Amino acid sequence: MFYSMMYSVRKTTIFHGNSNFYVLLFILLLTTLLVVNFGKNYLIIFLSSSSLHVIIESGLTITGIRKGSTYLFKKKLHRVPEILLRSFVEGPAFCVPAFFVADQYSRGNILVPVLASILIVGGASAYLAFSDRRNLRAFSSQDSVIISRRAMTNPKAVMLLTLVNTLCISIMFFIPMEHRLHASIYIFSYAAFVLFFYFINYNFGVRYIELYNPVTGEYYKPNLGMQMAGLFYDSAYEMTILISPAYWIPFYMNFFQ
Repeated sequence: MFYSMMYSVRKTTIFHGNSNFYVLLFILLLTTLLVVNFGKNYLIIFLSSSSLHVIIESGLTITGIRKGSTYLFKKKLHRVPEILLRSFVEGPAFCVPAFFVADQYSRGNILVPVLASILIVGGASAYLAFSDRRNLRAFSSQDSVIISRRAMTNPKAVMLLTLVNTLCISIMFFIPMEHRLHASIYIFSYAAFVLFFYFINYNFGVRYIELYNPVTGEYYKPNLGMQMAGLFYDSAYEMTILISPAYWIPFYMNFFQ
């Protein structure tokens, strides 16, 4: 009797760090424009989401749940700069547009901010996915390919995640009613953007779900239904609820204007 471990897989080359760095510059520019035009809330959500991702990524790295390496301009990054680069991209890349959608909805603007955010997230996602696929085709040797796997069904991690997510959901319900719609739109927008990101990257063949068979010692891709279920779980539950403190911690500390 055995069970398969499920992994969220990222397939890249040593040039993936370069693309991440360029996206980071774009995020910094975008956040600066939002801060100048709409206030410091966007700086707060940028910093809170980045800080939370630093904690998450550090935990994944220390426990060995995430395995892989990151290179920037062909130099292998040590763990600290690797975690910082990933965190300052993956946190704000979805949290800032999600906050923008929620913020603009509260101002009575719906269609334009939604479309703008979809274009921004979709454009950045397509750029990363296209860059990875192009580099994988150009540098197809095994020495150039980097496969990063994050365990999704590690028993201890799943139990801890369930506890943390339950606490996060409970805390979200304590947000006063007049602010709860704003918080809900932020959460659902974040989930939609992450799912959109995974959908684009999956279709480019650079992010997908794998199962590990402990009997044969091999990784294999499950069918499309399992791929979709895994991606929904990864985006709509595992990451979305886990990232919610980036919103409610500064909210309860009265950092938002």
